[in-house]
This record gives sequence, C-alpha cells and structure tokens, in this order.
Amino acid sequence: MKKNLGLVAATFLLIQGFGVGAAMADGEWGAVATGANGAYGWAVNYPSEEAAKDAALSNCSNGCTTGVSFSNTCASIATGSGYFGWATSMSKATAIQNAIDNCGGSNYCSTKVWGCSGSGYTD
Repeated sequence: MKKNLGLVAATFLLIQGFGVGAAMADGEWGAVATGANGAYGWAVNYPSEEAAKDAALSNCSNGCTTGVSFSNTCASIATGSGYFGWATSMSKATAIQNAIDNCGGSNYCSTKVWGCSGSGYTD
C-alpha cells in the first residue's frame, strides 16, 4: 500500500522522536532529517549523535525540522510520486529494500539515499 509522505513522516517522527532511533552507546552516528514536500537531510559517520543530527538538519534543502538518528547500522530513504519510506537494518541491502517496500514498492518509489554508519553491519 502506498503511503502519503506527510502521514508517514508525521507518524514516524511521533513514534521515534529526534535522536531515539537505533541508538547505541559507542560508535559512529548517522541521522536523517525530514521536512515538508519530501525534503530531507542526511548525515553518516559523525562522532556523536548531536553532530549527526546537526549535520542532517544542515544538509536539508528545504527546511527540515525533525528526524531520527542511528548508530552502527544502515539506513535508507525511498521516495516517489509524493510518497516516502525509510528503514534501518544491519544489512545495507535489507535497509534499501525495506525503505522501498515502506514507500509503496518499486512501482512507485526508488532509493533516494542510503548509508551505513559505524561498525557491525553487513554487506
């Protein structure tokens, strides 16, 4: 089922909050920030959660205001036709595929960006 960008982003952010994500005590951090009309910012391999969040917000092209962080894992964003999906996984390939699936599938969405931060992830 396709998901509306605004609804998915709002639900995601209410559930996760900025900085809750897949946090671990040590390692390198990444973050994704989201905004209206499909805007996003992305950051990987920062030494702290705060630095990754700040970088993701700074890298947003259209006024991102909130997002999530992750550590020692992979994350991906997929977009298309006004829809949005995201996912994290220890596997890069799984993060990419799950983001596409969460966006509505390959008929509607494609990978916009992916990254892995820290250690412990596969492929």
